[in-house]
Amino acid sequence: MSLKILSITVLLFMGSLRSTAAGKYAPMGDMVGESCCYVAQPYVGEPIVECIKQRPTRVKVESGDWYCITSDSPWMKQQIQKGKVSC
Repeated sequence: MSLKILSITVLLFMGSLRSTAAGKYAPMGDMVGESCCYVAQPYVGEPIVECIKQRPTRVKVESGDWYCITSDSPWMKQQIQKGKVSC
């Protein structure tokens, strides 16, 4: 039962991240060569932002997925304003 609730929460959060990225949201690898920040979305907790300009050759996240989000997206602007990241 608790696993079902957790998975629903994760889906809701990922949906909000997807919708706030203004079309610049893509799974890692879909935006090869485009300057962006890579965001690790753990299955539980806050996103982890890794600011790099090129796609890493290897990225390992134990419990989450990486997404490429450009710094001009509303979500990234919000993170920059909060001081969580400086792209």
